[in-house]
Amino acid sequence: MTRTFGMAVAGLVGLGVLAGAGQAGAQTEVRYGLWAKEGEAQYIGARRFEELVEERSGGRFDVIVYPGNQLGTPREMLAQLALGTTQVMASGDPGIREIEYLALPYLMRSLANYAAVLETDLGDAWNDKLVGQRMVRLLGFMPRSPRQISANVVINSMADLAGLKLRAPERDYYVQSLSALGANPTPMAFKEVYGALQTGVVDGQENPIETIYAQKFYEVQTGIAMVDYIRKPAYVMIGEPFWQSLSEDDRALMRQAHIDSRVLVEDLLPEQQARFIAEMEAAGVTVTYPDQAEFVEATQSVRDSLGIGVWGEEAYARIVEIGQQEM
Repeated sequence: MTRTFGMAVAGLVGLGVLAGAGQAGAQTEVRYGLWAKEGEAQYIGARRFEELVEERSGGRFDVIVYPGNQLGTPREMLAQLALGTTQVMASGDPGIREIEYLALPYLMRSLANYAAVLETDLGDAWNDKLVGQRMVRLLGFMPRSPRQISANVVINSMADLAGLKLRAPERDYYVQSLSALGANPTPMAFKEVYGALQTGVVDGQENPIETIYAQKFYEVQTGIAMVDYIRKPAYVMIGEPFWQSLSEDDRALMRQAHIDSRVLVEDLLPEQQARFIAEMEAAGVTVTYPDQAEFVEATQSVRDSLGIGVWGEEAYARIVEIGQQEM
């Protein structure tokens, strides 16, 4: 697989096309599942992909977008891709640890750094492993905003996180990162978060601004701290059997449609984030911008221990070097 960011992301487009290869004269249904809800930039981007693929194929493909995890959890959707019952998905789960752990706290300065890592021989090997073990292929990224922390208190510094019960996704790097910041992380399924915040089972949670807004977490929180502690895109995946069945022309069509949809998301995110923050502040939430230096320092041991554990010392050193470059 070509590892340039443009091509990788373009692959997204290929996802949709996959489903319909080899069925000349018949309209092919392409199911596209994602976590984002209606109104979020990523949902708008997926709908743009739908529009472009259908238009540019002359209606040969019928792309159906399923937002809000309607098709199941990320792991369930990955299985669907391998089986061919779903053709495209976007989520925070890329299927293997080597790719997912690029989301270690403060490891990547931007999504461009992700792309640069995946363009190396390391990225080639990871994608080969993904195809071989999971029968799915990483095609590219769906941009997301950095992850922030919300709570039932105002957060002005790391000290304000001390002892707070914060919901964490069920992954060790989230749990260890929040623990290193002084909080008491509580792993919990995403669908349970609003109720847990509302009833006080947990004091807070972490997510990108667009998710905090879309899920209305701000209704049951007092403060949001803009700490950018994890930069993590959504990963766009496609089932390998479908990918192999696509013609080169349809792969190209899908790639370009994905590039166009991704650019739309990149353009929408800054405007949406500013608008969402303003609306949440108007609703009574205090948004703060703590000094991130202490957060970076506090999570150094998490980056080192998990990074070396996943990739080994030599590869981890290469990833750190690329991840911290100005791009």
